[in-house]
Amino acid sequence: MKKFKNYLLSFLTATLVATLLPLSVNAEQDLNNEVVVLDVQGNNEISFVEPAVVNNVQSENPNEIEEVQYLLSYDKVTGAQSTRMLEPNETIESLNRVTPMAQGGVVYGVLLTPIEGASEADLLFRINGFIGSKPNRIDLTYTLYRGIQRGTTGTSVGACTAIIQGILNVKEGKTVTCTKKLSQTGFYFGEAKLTIKNILGVVMGTDSAQTRQILTNKHAAVYPFHYDPYSNRTMEEPARADWARTTSVPWTSDDRYKYIKEYSEKFPNNGWNWSGNVTHTHHVRPRNLGGTNAFGNIIPIPARVHESIVSPWFVGY
Repeated sequence: MKKFKNYLLSFLTATLVATLLPLSVNAEQDLNNEVVVLDVQGNNEISFVEPAVVNNVQSENPNEIEEVQYLLSYDKVTGAQSTRMLEPNETIESLNRVTPMAQGGVVYGVLLTPIEGASEADLLFRINGFIGSKPNRIDLTYTLYRGIQRGTTGTSVGACTAIIQGILNVKEGKTVTCTKKLSQTGFYFGEAKLTIKNILGVVMGTDSAQTRQILTNKHAAVYPFHYDPYSNRTMEEPARADWARTTSVPWTSDDRYKYIKEYSEKFPNNGWNWSGNVTHTHHVRPRNLGGTNAFGNIIPIPARVHESIVSPWFVGY
């Protein structure tokens, strides 16, 4: 009996050591067991899931930088698995209270953060908690996609792969970041594909999740958000990321006067200061990108915002 116990202990120890070693040629770990992310190039396409909703709440600003949380759950007895986006009121504690003992799961977040001026974007994957027992290993592929229109197919800009493995890495708060270069205006989003395994290397679940979709120019500047409280209107984002530059239609002081007159008739007692250079009239689709002088294509905007934020964004379009 003693010999059998020693044999069993040796077997479990060897199994644990083996599973703590890297098992993929696409990712490596250094001597401190830290995750090393490797670049992987790809040219595949994928569709973005509409509508642009985070945690089932429609944001006023579709380009708000915000982490999206998902739950990948699995049944250790039946092998069944499911995945979904978390509701705003759901927490790790509340999920654990309603999860059967036979089930487990990983709560994780994905985030896309453009880095203005660097023409780069960071893709972040974060482990936010566990339901039941923790897995031993997570294989991750993180891909950045660029779309021409919001909510449509995107083309891969590039990808990274990583292995998160062992008790020192598979823990709450563990993050993996992949940085990719941007060179064109586009509706960008990231997709994380992950495979979760137990200590014996058995796959317990697979998942695919997307970040929010963010419109940036070629310098990775996020499209600015501007709201006119008097007309209750938001400055619309460009419908496409491939508008061609063209000759501008004229815009004269008389055109501006006519616009202000019509605006003031539609929205009397508004608070815009039309004198001097305090308030600008911004063409939502710029005239050098095919925009017209139609009333619906113009929105009042503070001069400082127009000059320092909005106009520079379109210079980098």
